[in-house]
Amino acid sequence: MSEHGGKQLIDALDEHWRKYRKLLKACRQSTSEDNIHEFRVSTRRLMSLIELLNSLAPQAALAKIRKALKKQLDQFDELRDTQVMLFEVAKNMPILPELEPFLAFMHEREQQLLIHSKSNIASFYQPKLRRKVKKAGKRFERQIANTDLNTALPIAIDQIYALTLERYQELDPTNPASIHRLRIAVKKLRYTLLAVQTIIVDLPEPLFKQLQSYLTHMGDIQNSTVLLNTLDAFFVHKIPEAIEQYYRQQQQDLITVFMARASEILEFWQKKD
Repeated sequence: MSEHGGKQLIDALDEHWRKYRKLLKACRQSTSEDNIHEFRVSTRRLMSLIELLNSLAPQAALAKIRKALKKQLDQFDELRDTQVMLFEVAKNMPILPELEPFLAFMHEREQQLLIHSKSNIASFYQPKLRRKVKKAGKRFERQIANTDLNTALPIAIDQIYALTLERYQELDPTNPASIHRLRIAVKKLRYTLLAVQTIIVDLPEPLFKQLQSYLTHMGDIQNSTVLLNTLDAFFVHKIPEAIEQYYRQQQQDLITVFMARASEILEFWQKKD
């Protein structure tokens, strides 16, 4: 990291903000699955960077900005889950025809959520949020003027990594929720590292692919949990036996595969002494 690391962080904030605005505009033009996915990713990266800045030089404004972005992100959760379930259920219709009424219900639900998403997106951007970001960035730069970011930035990432290790120690293969908690921590680590990738020059490129692969495994498990819970609600706690057996076995297989590689988390980040 150069001696002007503070300016690099602000430059990164400006760049992530521009990407967020560009993808928000794309979503306003079309609420396609790809556009919404890209917007969600961009928002997560922006949030992670803001959270990192706040850990280096705390200020209430940064916390409020992150909260506002998180509220926007949460608006898409149900739509994203619905689209993932639609894909999963549709491909299994030939072997699980009992899924037909559930598939029809989910198609209708997706259309309702898309209409709702268009309304949400129209209200997302507020000029005052941009002003808050700009003002908070300037204040951050003043706050860390005398801070050695060569030391402070790796320490901040150490703290994020420490949380992932705590969640790893709490893993319980009989409790998918414990895997989801680890997933949230690893996702935060990945997005933070992506946000500072151009600042910390010794980050190996394969690390990001490994993190993504690790997250994908955990994401598949969470998707299966959401699907089982949704099926249970739709069939009023009486899921057809063939459907329940199939998806519970699928979830168990996913957990078994993930647990075989779970210890990879120990290699994702080398803590700085």
